[in-house]
Amino acid sequence: MILCETKSAILSFDPSIPCLELIIKPGIRKSKEFRTVHKITLEKFIEFKMQYPDLGLFIDARDLDAIKPREMDWLAKKIFPQLEEAGLTKKAFLFLDNQTGKIILEMYKDKLSGSKIVINEFKSFKDARVWLKDTNCSSFN
Repeated sequence: MILCETKSAILSFDPSIPCLELIIKPGIRKSKEFRTVHKITLEKFIEFKMQYPDLGLFIDARDLDAIKPREMDWLAKKIFPQLEEAGLTKKAFLFLDNQTGKIILEMYKDKLSGSKIVINEFKSFKDARVWLKDTNCSSFN
């Protein structure tokens, strides 16, 4: 079920997992839209978490070119703590197997070090969904 669509992303909900799915579209992302998408994701996570205690977050970042350091800092200070407080424990990423994807994933992991949120990278939707559905997940790292 699609919850929100912008020029740069689609946010949907899959109750069978359960998870929110943020699909990043190709193109340059402006700071304001980047932040808006993540604020909406946070709001929807809080809304759905009450009904779905095992709610996870899946991000299809194959079309993500880069994230500006100030945006990563903003995520780390404003969004990640609220997601953790709301009960997010599992975040799955789907990246292209390239250097940009590896750098972004390492930035996420660095910003979340010490957090209860477990981040894993996958090469397929299927593998990510299986991991998110597993309530006894642990990091593959």
